[in-house]
Amino acid sequence: MLCLSGHKVGIAVLLTYLCGMKNVERTARLALAALCLTLAPAFADQTTHTWIPEEIALPQDMEIVIDRSIGSANRMLSFTTDEDPDSLADTWRAALEKGPYQVKPAAEGMDRRLIEFSGGRVQNGQISFMHGADSTSTTVQFDASIND
Repeated sequence: MLCLSGHKVGIAVLLTYLCGMKNVERTARLALAALCLTLAPAFADQTTHTWIPEEIALPQDMEIVIDRSIGSANRMLSFTTDEDPDSLADTWRAALEKGPYQVKPAAEGMDRRLIEFSGGRVQNGQISFMHGADSTSTTVQFDASIND
């Protein structure tokens, strides 16, 4: 027992109090970390892909798999969607052809779901479509070299 000006304070009580303060700080840090992890996807979804031609409307259900900038000029975006790949490819090809882009014609006998284009900020761009492993979703990949 410790005696402070007539009051007896147990060391065990003092240690319990001090440990409790550590737990409050630890709990507060854990709560803050949990809040940040909860909000991170919301902020990630706000990322804009300004290098993708504005003529292309990205699917609402897209789930981003890869979103990379390699250096200052190369971009890559890969996502999955449940939308029909043939429909997306046809719509996007037509939109790019109407816009200020040069679209390479689909090679005879090759997959029509490969779109190669250039123009605007895009020096060299490619959009490819692949069936997902579960065969119900489609993986779409944009690759581009950007003029900045």
